[in-house]
Amino acid sequence: MANFWDGEPKGKKELVRQLTRDGKWLRWDGEKENPDDPSKKPKAGCKDQVEEALLAALHSTNVVVLLGSGASFSAKNEGGPNAPGMWHLWQAVKNKCGEAAFNDITNSVIGHVPAEGDENIEALLSLCKMSIELLEVRAEKDDVFPDRARLEHLKEFAATAEREILAQVGFVRSDTELPAHTGFLRKFARRSPEKPRVKLFTTNYDLCIETAGLRLGVVLIDGFSHSAEQRFNRDHFDHDIVRRAASSAKADYLDGVFHLYKLHGSVDWRRKSDEVVIRSADAPGENRKPVLIYPRSSKYQEAFDSPYLDMFAALQAALREPDTTLIVSGFGFADDHISAPIWSAIETNLSLRLVLCDRGFIEPQKLFDEEAQEINLDLGGQRRYQSKIARLVQQGDTRITMLNGRFEDLADALPMISGKTDRQLLQDRLEKLREGGGT
Repeated sequence: MANFWDGEPKGKKELVRQLTRDGKWLRWDGEKENPDDPSKKPKAGCKDQVEEALLAALHSTNVVVLLGSGASFSAKNEGGPNAPGMWHLWQAVKNKCGEAAFNDITNSVIGHVPAEGDENIEALLSLCKMSIELLEVRAEKDDVFPDRARLEHLKEFAATAEREILAQVGFVRSDTELPAHTGFLRKFARRSPEKPRVKLFTTNYDLCIETAGLRLGVVLIDGFSHSAEQRFNRDHFDHDIVRRAASSAKADYLDGVFHLYKLHGSVDWRRKSDEVVIRSADAPGENRKPVLIYPRSSKYQEAFDSPYLDMFAALQAALREPDTTLIVSGFGFADDHISAPIWSAIETNLSLRLVLCDRGFIEPQKLFDEEAQEINLDLGGQRRYQSKIARLVQQGDTRITMLNGRFEDLADALPMISGKTDRQLLQDRLEKLREGGGT
């Protein structure tokens, strides 16, 4: 079945639709006048409202960005590989283990081999993890444990699956195309450096943001030291980058500095035997274990380990700050340990504004009718927190801007600010008023 988005390789703001209070997804452009019925007033599009919301986001005192796996799908390698989805990870692990061995594992832990379309690598690894833990408890108490071979087989499979997942998510190369990430960073890099730094949170393990930042020359403060062996320490998030002339004691904040928090770890993080987390491209080993929260149901519990706990604490603190805009893209609200703090902030922080953009709010088949000015909201296929947020929009909560579109479409829709400070912008407005005689 054809997918609407497959025919749109590049980001286009015109593809963005906004959810209205009437429960309609409104098209970007307004309707054209009907020459056969000049009395009919054409309906406006969402362009002005969305641009106003995004401009307000750029100028917020605090900006928090959360990018999920959907954001990485915009990265492209000529001829592949590209960012894997959950189905791709299932197939990659299956190919690595061999179909017969893979099916044997799925049969032993699930009870059957899932049909096409029902594959779920997260559920499979979760059940493997639980089976291993149960068998280990029994093996401890029984010297002649009869299922020891099965236990070792499950451990070997889990280790193979995790190695393959690590290989699949490390798809970013020096020549990977990252137009959405570079465009997104470039627009936020022009914010006044006098304001708090933009905080970028991501659930992705890949290096899309780091590579885009390197190409733009922006600075990413990510909790690692600047020593030869880069070590993680949460105190590094309290550091900043300033420019100071040798002949002056005055220091100016450097433009284009971001804070980067990788909530589920990164392909280039390794935990040494002394528990120190370093940045390293070395192959995993006994003294270089990957620092990733793999896709399984124990993600919530693992998030309480360091360095993940430091990242989640920073997210919760950032969402409580006044005059904050949270921009979410490519995140499907499947992880309750992230979704719950966001919902809590919506409930308690009245000055929090939310811009939520995802391509999955509307069935792709309905988008082929690009001339349809409005598409009805369907909450049936949405997850719990997505439905709750949509209902707030319908109830008139003006803090929330809910958009259907991809990360690359959102990046294209973001306006390019002038780079002037708020004081300079105010002076320009006042000057225009004076020139117009106060009108």
